[in-house]
Amino acid sequence: MGSSRSHVLVEQTSDPRQSVTGEIRAFAKCRNERLRLPAFLTHYRALGVDRFFIVDNDSSDGTTEYLAGQPDVRVFRTTNLFSESSAGSLWLNPLLSRFGVGAWCVTVDIDELLVYPGSEQASLRDLAKYFDRTGREALSCLLLDLYPAGPLAESRYSPGDDLFAAAPYFDAGPYEQSPVETCPGVFITGGMRERVFYPKFRARGAGAKACDALLNTAAYHFPILGDTPWIRARWRRRPPLLTKVPLVRWDATSMYMNSSHWVSPKIVAPETGALLHFKFLHDFHRRAVQEAARGQYYDDAIEYQRYAEQLNQNPDMTLMGEQSTRFERTSQLVGLGLMQDTDAWVHARHRNIA
Repeated sequence: MGSSRSHVLVEQTSDPRQSVTGEIRAFAKCRNERLRLPAFLTHYRALGVDRFFIVDNDSSDGTTEYLAGQPDVRVFRTTNLFSESSAGSLWLNPLLSRFGVGAWCVTVDIDELLVYPGSEQASLRDLAKYFDRTGREALSCLLLDLYPAGPLAESRYSPGDDLFAAAPYFDAGPYEQSPVETCPGVFITGGMRERVFYPKFRARGAGAKACDALLNTAAYHFPILGDTPWIRARWRRRPPLLTKVPLVRWDATSMYMNSSHWVSPKIVAPETGALLHFKFLHDFHRRAVQEAARGQYYDDAIEYQRYAEQLNQNPDMTLMGEQSTRFERTSQLVGLGLMQDTDAWVHARHRNIA
């Protein structure tokens, strides 16, 4: 590794435990995430992750040093541009290929905490054993934005604090799901970011929705069309994609496309989970301005430009709305239809607990 194609500089640290037998392994990319890292590691250790493989993209806030001091973390560094990494896939796929084949792998961002039906009691190892018995290879998830009750500028969070106490609210709906051919087969949008930052998209009529669907289908089947001036002039800016596939039994043919939104064909479980997304803390305004200026995300960071513009106009913005709901437990998300449970998984996890 370390080739120009992989974009990853691998730290040459000793690691005598190379066997993946029975391990749950986590993979992530990050840049300047010192604030969220303690809560991230605590959450995934509690779920049963055995080891972490994290790509640090030229952090300057102590992230690299903090990770290097964690006994169950291997740090890999790159100074390459994120805009040239296929949303991090060129960094993570080589790591997964080298260290993940044969294991159940969790691939997430540092601000994403995985939950699934019954995850308060059932570990990732319990879930992985259940999937192995039932022939499943992947868990599909909704990326669910969590946010504080008051203005972002007034929220407070320190490293190691409880993220759920700092940002306990989420939008119970609406969310739209449409079928796509790429695994896991569903395109999800909606939630708080659509409501707050893309209100015109939410308010569009039936004709506009039909036009958008046609343009999206054409661009999906013929990607080169997406870069033509005629299509771009008519393509409505849509809210962020909320589909993710963070848990996969990795094999030699596995590959992520566009971060962990899409994965190579897998047998996807009927159960689904959620990635609780803690992007919206007191540092969000500053980070939005920085990322808009860096221009490293999709389409010259057009999404971050939108965030920065609205927050610059209204620094005391609150994200609360009529659909805001306080997070309580995974059964709440199942009841709202945001996660899917099954009788088989209920029986399996209760048997393990008993």
